Amino acid sequence: MMNLRALACLTGLALNSCGSKPAPESDASTGTATSTASNGTPESAARVFAEALRSGDFAAAARAMHPSALHQFRTLFQPMLSAPKTREAASQMFGMTLEQLAVAPDTVLFAALLKTMLAQEEGLADAMRSATIEPLGHVARGDTMLVVTRTTIAVEGVSMTQFDVMPFILDDGQWWGLLKADLTNLAAMMNRAVNEQS
Repeated sequence: MMNLRALACLTGLALNSCGSKPAPESDASTGTATSTASNGTPESAARVFAEALRSGDFAAAARAMHPSALHQFRTLFQPMLSAPKTREAASQMFGMTLEQLAVAPDTVLFAALLKTMLAQEEGLADAMRSATIEPLGHVARGDTMLVVTRTTIAVEGVSMTQFDVMPFILDDGQWWGLLKADLTNLAAMMNRAVNEQS
């Protein structure tokens, strides 16, 4: 049976970013995001990201994150990636070898976590392909726009609805995703466990 908490985790943690209408392209060697078009609204960005998630294009989702958010992501998980007692667990969590983790661009690291979250739960990939994610509007919090979304997904024949909030920021004419508190809290819990084992 699918872990419903994992489903909520994926739709909650992953739905935090989106680029412009086509997702930004990137330099494959560096993972650096480059914009191919300007965004219209935070809601349009959320719609595009939803399709990237449904199709399993986690690289596009990662490229749509603001570079500072991706750097924050790596910084949050760096203690787990570096500590001798947790490096192997981190390798499994990200689905990469220790050597790959050491040199992976921030975009690759972010996409890898989304991919392994999806792969580790039986039936989750199929459920995500059937999901519909509808942006309902946004509210401003300083320079951050919080897009409210409604996700409807079928889990083992049962239709489920979940409301979520996705943060975006406008930078140089493009809407970029920011990390959600869910993800920073998860990293904080993992880092606490690392410190307790030290």
